[in-house]
Amino acid sequence: MSIGIKHTYTLGEAAELLSCHKETIRRAIKDGSLQAAKLGRGYRVSRVDLEAFWQAQGGGVLFEKVEQQVVEPEPEREPVDTKPKKPRGPEQLTLPT
Repeated sequence: MSIGIKHTYTLGEAAELLSCHKETIRRAIKDGSLQAAKLGRGYRVSRVDLEAFWQAQGGGVLFEKVEQQVVEPEPEREPVDTKPKKPRGPEQLTLPT
């Protein structure tokens, strides 16, 4: 998943994206044409559900395809130890007696 891409929207954010009033979004949720999760007193609408609703209403592409691409994380690399290691065990320097 890419950082910086918003996946859920409040009623206000969804209304702003669709250039409509929050009450329009609320009515769409209540009549079942827009799926949303109720959290406390508010709703959250997923990006996928918002775009599906928009397209069902006759709208075009709501989000750019570039934003929807999942960016693969880089593979983890071995940590590089830059400290010189102290000799241990039989490798230690011994003084003649």
